[in-house]
Amino acid sequence: MSHDVVIIGTGAGGATVAKELSKNGEKVLLLEKGDYFGPGKAAQNIKIKKANIQSEKSSSDQQTPDHHQKESSEDINFHQHDLELMYVEGVGGTTTVSMANACYACSTCYSHSTTTQFQGHDLELFEEFLDSSKEIGVNPLPHNYRGPTTNKMVEAADKLGYFMEAMPKFIDFSKCEPCGNCLYHCKNGAKWDSSHFLKNLDEEGSQIITNFEVKNILHDNNQVTGVEGLFKGEKQVIKAKKVILAAGALNTPLILRNSGITEGVGKGLFCDLFITVGAYLKGSKLNKEIPMSVKCEFGAYFISPHYSGMLPGLIQEKYEKQGKSLEDISPEDIVGLMVKIADESNGYLDEEGNVHKEITDNDLKLLSEGIEKSREIFIEMGADLDSIVCTPVRGAHPGGTAAMGTVVDNSMQTSIKGLYIADASVIPRAPGRPPILTIVAMAKKLVKILNNEDSEEGGCCQNATDCI
Repeated sequence: MSHDVVIIGTGAGGATVAKELSKNGEKVLLLEKGDYFGPGKAAQNIKIKKANIQSEKSSSDQQTPDHHQKESSEDINFHQHDLELMYVEGVGGTTTVSMANACYACSTCYSHSTTTQFQGHDLELFEEFLDSSKEIGVNPLPHNYRGPTTNKMVEAADKLGYFMEAMPKFIDFSKCEPCGNCLYHCKNGAKWDSSHFLKNLDEEGSQIITNFEVKNILHDNNQVTGVEGLFKGEKQVIKAKKVILAAGALNTPLILRNSGITEGVGKGLFCDLFITVGAYLKGSKLNKEIPMSVKCEFGAYFISPHYSGMLPGLIQEKYEKQGKSLEDISPEDIVGLMVKIADESNGYLDEEGNVHKEITDNDLKLLSEGIEKSREIFIEMGADLDSIVCTPVRGAHPGGTAAMGTVVDNSMQTSIKGLYIADASVIPRAPGRPPILTIVAMAKKLVKILNNEDSEEGGCCQNATDCI
C-alpha cells in the first residue's frame, strides 16, 4: 500500500500534523507503536526508562555556605536512586497523562525558551503559538479554581517576595470539576489531549494503525520511499512520498540510526529534571486540588504546587528516624512544590537505547535553590520544618536527541529528503518548561512548510519525484 504521508506517532506532534494535512485533503496514515487507552487507563501505561546517572564532583558539593542549602542538596539523594524518565506509548502519547500545562515559551520567563532557540535558527513560531493556543483551549487557570491550600501557598510566597501567577492550562473550565485528577482521569473530558485531533480522521480518508512498531525509514537516492516495521509479529513495508517522524525523543533517534542517519543522533539529551519537595501540614488536602495551578518563575527553573504519591512514605520514614511516633500519614496532610529545571543537554542514548545522563554542578545548584525557596514557603505556611523531604530526581520531557541545526534543518527535514521530525527531539536545549504547546505550534509550522513545498513543486512538476 502507498500513502501521500506516513506519520509515526500520535502524540502532540504527530496528531497535529495528521489533523492539519487531512484537513487539506492529504491521505495520511498514522502508525502508532502502542494502542488505544480506555477511560482512565493512560496513567496505568506510563513507562519508565531508567538512566545511568553520573554527577560532577566538586568542592561546591562539599562546602555550601548556607546550612539549609547544604541540607537541601543532601535531601536530593542523587546517588541513591536511578534517574527515571517517564513516557507513554499509545494513542495520544504523553499528552494523555499531562497536567494540561501550556507554556508560551516567552523569553521574559527564560532567556533560552524554545521560542528564542528556534528564532536562532530563523524559525518563527509566533503565529503558530497563537493558533495552537486557541485550538487546544489554553487559558490561565481561573482564580476560583484554585484550592485553599494553593491560595495559602500564593500568600506565603508573596510575603517572601516571590510572585506566583496562574498557570496556563489546556482545560475547558466549563466542563472542569477541580478534583485534582488531571493526570489520572479527567472524567468530564475537560482536558485536551492529542487524541482529540484524531477523531473523525477516517471520514477524511486518513487511517490509524495501532500496535505497529516502525523499525526504519526506507529511502533511495537520498529520497524517502516509505517505512518498514513490525505488525502482529510480521515485517511490513509501507510506501510513502513523505514521512513525518514523531515517535518521541527516546524512540525517534533509534529509528533514525536504523535508517542510516547517525551524525549527532541520540546526543544532547535533556529531560527537564524535576523533584517534588514536600512537608507535613495537617488537613491541607493539596492532593484534591488542581495540580500545578500556579507557578513561580526563576529563569532556568520554576516551582509549582504539586502532590507526589512518594511524599507520605518519605515523610513517615523521616519521622521514624527522628524517633517521632505518628500514625500513618494521609495524603491529605501533605503539601508539595515541584521544582523543574532546564538541565544541561549532556545525555545520550547508546546503541541499545539505554539512557546515560550527567547531573552537573549547575543542575544541582538550580535544584538546591528551588528546594530552599520551597522550604521558605512551607515554613511561612506553618508546615512542620522537621518533615521536609524531597523525592528522587525524575525527568518528564525528554528532548534534544535530533536537534535542529545538527540533525534537522529549520524546515525540520533530515538529510533524507522527505523525512521530517515533529517531536521534542528537535528542540536544541532544555526549556525547563512544559513542551506540549511548543510541539503543537512546531507541527503546525511544519504543515505550512510542507504546503509551500508542494506548491513550489506543483508549479513545475506533476509529482514530487519529478523534481528530485
